[in-house]
Amino acid sequence: MEMNEPMHIISLGAGVQSSTMALMAAAGEITPMPACAIFADTQDEPAAVYRWLDWLEPRLPFPVHRVTKGSLKDLALKIRHRRDGKGMWTESLIPAFIKNPNGTRGLQGRFCTANFKILPIAKEIKRLRKLHKMEAAIQWVGISLDEIVRMKPSREKGIANRWPLIEQNMTRHDCLRWIEKMGMPKPDRKSTRLNSSH
Repeated sequence: MEMNEPMHIISLGAGVQSSTMALMAAAGEITPMPACAIFADTQDEPAAVYRWLDWLEPRLPFPVHRVTKGSLKDLALKIRHRRDGKGMWTESLIPAFIKNPNGTRGLQGRFCTANFKILPIAKEIKRLRKLHKMEAAIQWVGISLDEIVRMKPSREKGIANRWPLIEQNMTRHDCLRWIEKMGMPKPDRKSTRLNSSH
């Protein structure tokens, strides 16, 4: 990596798309080679996610940084009381349906994604940029062609988003086919073991 070039960093959710993106980079099919990947741990991920990360990390030629803001479950269940004793509330971090003033129902904001995933990754990228004296970073986001509506520019100064799977015209199904072609197990957030017939 030249000093005047931005750092390339993978935002690793440890699902099918971001894992495929990391493995394709490791195989040299997506370039340049990332400096690292960053996984934001809510401390309440399914056990299969941690098993998958333990399998994935040694197969990547770049480090995986695991960062956390704490336990999402603990904060979401924490009850706060009004000073006057006339009410209580939770942090309302988890998506939930609420009744709007006009009587309709709507989905409450997904603050957990921002607070426990996006912001910790951005903070780690900022730390790495400072450590390596880099002015900018390019964050690889694992959005596939069938999720193209989720593409959004970065709001963080000095960080630009890149969508390598979109560049490769790959859908989630294409990612699964690539993993199968390479003879690798499939990421499975629900399984008690790695999903593999190999």
